[in-house]
Amino acid sequence: MAFTIVLDRYLNESVTEYGAILDLELKTGEQKYQGEFEKLLKDDTKLELLSQIVDSSKSFLPNFTDKSLEPTVNLYLHTLDVLTSDLGVDITEALAQVLENIDVPAYTSISTDVKPTSVISVLSNIFNFVPEESQLRVGILNDIVDLVSTNDLQSLLLPIAESFPLWLSKIDDVNNDDWRSLANGIFSQIYEQNQTEALKFYKKLIQSEDGAQKLEAQDYDDFLLKALTSNKYFNIFDLDIASKLGDATLSQLLKLVQDADIQGFLTFISNEGKSLSETVNVEKLTYKVKYLAIARVLEAIEEETGRNEFTYEHIAKELDIPLEDIEEFLINCIHQGLITGRLSQVKQVFYLSKIDRLSTPSKSLDSKDWQRANKYLQDWSSTIEGMQSLIKNLISRKGKRTLPPQAIQIFHQQKQELKEHLQQEKQKERERQQEIQRREDQEEEQEEEEEEEGEEGEEGGEEQREEQEDVEA
Repeated sequence: MAFTIVLDRYLNESVTEYGAILDLELKTGEQKYQGEFEKLLKDDTKLELLSQIVDSSKSFLPNFTDKSLEPTVNLYLHTLDVLTSDLGVDITEALAQVLENIDVPAYTSISTDVKPTSVISVLSNIFNFVPEESQLRVGILNDIVDLVSTNDLQSLLLPIAESFPLWLSKIDDVNNDDWRSLANGIFSQIYEQNQTEALKFYKKLIQSEDGAQKLEAQDYDDFLLKALTSNKYFNIFDLDIASKLGDATLSQLLKLVQDADIQGFLTFISNEGKSLSETVNVEKLTYKVKYLAIARVLEAIEEETGRNEFTYEHIAKELDIPLEDIEEFLINCIHQGLITGRLSQVKQVFYLSKIDRLSTPSKSLDSKDWQRANKYLQDWSSTIEGMQSLIKNLISRKGKRTLPPQAIQIFHQQKQELKEHLQQEKQKERERQQEIQRREDQEEEQEEEEEEEGEEGEEGGEEQREEQEDVEA
C-alpha cells in the first residue's frame, strides 16, 4: 500500500484518504468508510464524523500490518487535530478514547502483525499531541514502560528518562504515587541493561525539587543499594541523603563510604556483614571504598615524603591491594575522574597531577592551603593589572615608538645573554671536537710511520740474509 501524508492538507482530503486506508486494511471490498466519511462531511455533521473516526481506532492493532500502522496513525492524529479545532472541541478527550480503544494492556494477548516498537512509536506520537499539562501523558508513559518491560526494550527509555523531570513538572496536579511509580519503573527497567545511565537518571531526580518532595525513604534505600552494588563504580560522594534513608544501617554505611574510612568500614562490615551480604556484594563494595580512599592515601604519602610520585608498592600496602592489581586499580581511578596522573610501568611509579576534591573525600583545606591560593590569586590579579596598563599605554601612544615595560626589557636582555652564552658553548664544543680530531689524526700518522719503519726493517733484514746465503754459496 502506497500513500502520501501531507501534514498541512485540508480536512476533506485527510478524511477521504483515511477512509480509503480503512477500506483497504479492513478489506471491506467497497468504499464503506470512505463513503460514510464523505457523506458526513457533505452533510456537515462533523460531531458524528468525529465519533466514527475515534471509534475506528479499535481496528488499529488487530487489523493493521506493522508497516502500515504508524503512517496511518500519523494521518489519523492530524485529522483529529484539524477536526477538533474546527469543532472547538478539546482533543484530549478524543485522544483518551483512542488510547482506550487501542487497549495497550491487551496487546500481548491478541494476534497481530504489529511489533512492540511500532506500538511504542504510536504511543509517542499520541503523547506529543496531548497537551503538556494533561495527566493523560502519565498514562501513556506507563503504557510505554509496560511494553518496554514485557519486550526487553529498555534502551528505548533513555530519551524518556532524559526528559522525564521536565515533562512531569508541567503536568497539573500529578499524584505523588503516580510520579514515584513511573520514576521507579523507568529506573528499574533502564538499570537492567545500563546501570550507570539508570543511576545518573535517579541521581538527578534525587537532587531535583520534585524528587525531594515526592520520593520516600524506601526509594532512597533502593537507589543506594543499587548504587553500591553496581558493576562499575558510581560516584555518590556528593549525595546528601543520609537523613532521608529509612534503614539506619544503610545510613551509617553511606557515611563510612563517603568518608572513605577504610578501617571504620572494615570494622562495620565485620559486625554487619552477615545482614548486609543479603543485599550488598561486600567484596565489590570494599573495592569501591578503596577507590574513594585513594585521594587521602596519596595526600598522606605526599605529606610524608614531600613528593608527588608514589611507588606501586607503597600504594598497594596502604590500600591493602595485591601489588599485581595496583596498576589496573590506578587506571580505574583515573578513568573514574577521581585523580589525574601518569603511570610508569618500568619504574613501577605513579606520578600524581591532580585530585578531584569534588568527587573524593580528600583532606580539608588548612590555612596554608588558603594562603597559597590567596597568593596565587594576588599574583594573577597583578599580572592582569600590568597587562591592562600596558594595553592602555600602547593605545595612548597611538602607534608611536615606545620602550616596552622594564619586565619585558629584562626578559629580552636575559634571552640575548642566554643566546650568546649558548653560542659560546657551541664554539667551545666545536673547538674541543676539532682538538680531538687533530689528536686522532696525529696518532694515525704516527701509527702509519711506525708501520712503514717496521716494513723497511723487515726488508733490510731480508736483504742481509740473502747476501749471507750468497757468500756461503
